[in-house]
Amino acid sequence: MQAVQVVLKFGGSSVAEVAHWQTIADQVQHHLSNGRRPLLVLSALKNVSNLLEALLHQALTGGHPLAIANLKKRHLGFASQLGLDLNNQLNPWFEQLEVDCLAIYQAQHISPKLHAKVLATGELLSTTIGSAFLSWRGFDVLWQDAREILKSNNQQDQWHHYTSAVCDYRYDAQISAQLNARSQGRQTIIVTQGFIASDLAKDTVLLGREGSDTSAAYLAAILKAEQLEIWTDVTGVFSANPREISGARQLPRLSYQQALLMAQFGAKVLHPRVMQPMEENQIPVTVRCTSQPEHRGSLISNQGMPEISVKAVVYEANTCQIIISDLSSKSRLKLINDKLSSLGFDILLTAEIKAQNHLILNYTNSDKIQPSEKVLCELFSDDNITVNINYALITLVGEAAQQNWIEEAIHWINQLVSESQLVFYSSEDKTRLSLLVKPERYLQLSQQIHQKLIS
Repeated sequence: MQAVQVVLKFGGSSVAEVAHWQTIADQVQHHLSNGRRPLLVLSALKNVSNLLEALLHQALTGGHPLAIANLKKRHLGFASQLGLDLNNQLNPWFEQLEVDCLAIYQAQHISPKLHAKVLATGELLSTTIGSAFLSWRGFDVLWQDAREILKSNNQQDQWHHYTSAVCDYRYDAQISAQLNARSQGRQTIIVTQGFIASDLAKDTVLLGREGSDTSAAYLAAILKAEQLEIWTDVTGVFSANPREISGARQLPRLSYQQALLMAQFGAKVLHPRVMQPMEENQIPVTVRCTSQPEHRGSLISNQGMPEISVKAVVYEANTCQIIISDLSSKSRLKLINDKLSSLGFDILLTAEIKAQNHLILNYTNSDKIQPSEKVLCELFSDDNITVNINYALITLVGEAAQQNWIEEAIHWINQLVSESQLVFYSSEDKTRLSLLVKPERYLQLSQQIHQKLIS
């Protein structure tokens, strides 16, 4: 049997609808009929990861048995809608959940290790259901535990080690050969999990929220696939969030760099970590819609890119600004960065504007409440910094080949906005312009910028 040639990732909204499984089966058959062996990466059913996060806190009070019973009812009910009786196949995952939640209750503490282990259950459940359905439809299915392939190389604080892992994605001929050997020459399809991996101690780790995209990219690179398809609930990548910005239009093509910037600074259709392994291996990425499979979607590659001054407007609604008296010392910056990272912050950008040194960051620790501005100031009282937590960040992603687009955008925005203290951050390579605004203004201003510079 030939090696995997295409990786298809289906998100939570895709795998949680009975009707979508006809599309999934059709896409599997399409690739098999064209001589391409597919590997499917599945997310947890929609909202299940949120329910599992809530379960962690219910375990602290001993309220987990009812929550687990509800999760079991939901998954067995969904399997039944697909025509499947999977009580025996799904039971082991729920039994393990009970063991883990009891450990949390007894310790009265949610360790990062147990946090990761509990949240991984969503993908293990969805892939058990998905592989059973495709087998029932007549496909030869190989269920694969992603943790046996994706290995974390993190050396971080405990929280990020278990919840925001980074994996080696170099091509691995041995893994490809092992998958082929398990297929025993049959025309098998492979079903595996997004979001989860393992560390050197064989503990379960997570790749960050929405990390199934990252899993798919890692696997495509490791197996040297010819293409990656991301199947989601929108028809592609748009110039702005189509649910909030009127006039947002689909981008039929964009470069890896443009897709990376959009993902880093607020677009939710892709995870930022997808782009590096794809660009390094020149694997094209297509973003397509599960409910509209006839739509061609958006293609991400470095081939045939149109030169458009401003490609997209994206935003992060909840960001912090930290002003540091001196960022020239790399050791000092690392110390501050380590402090912020251990609290659960991720730095979006580091910039020097008008002799002021700024860090712009957002909060990513979903297990703990974000520290207040007062708490942050007290923690950094010896570092001579100023903390401002009440901001939103708007970012314009543009084409570096278009001269002066950043200067023109700044000029126009300053005419548009009455605030006298807008702070702009532009990248040296002329691909990005960001600005901080008050959170109550970001949506209206993003709409106005999009209408003027893109629509």
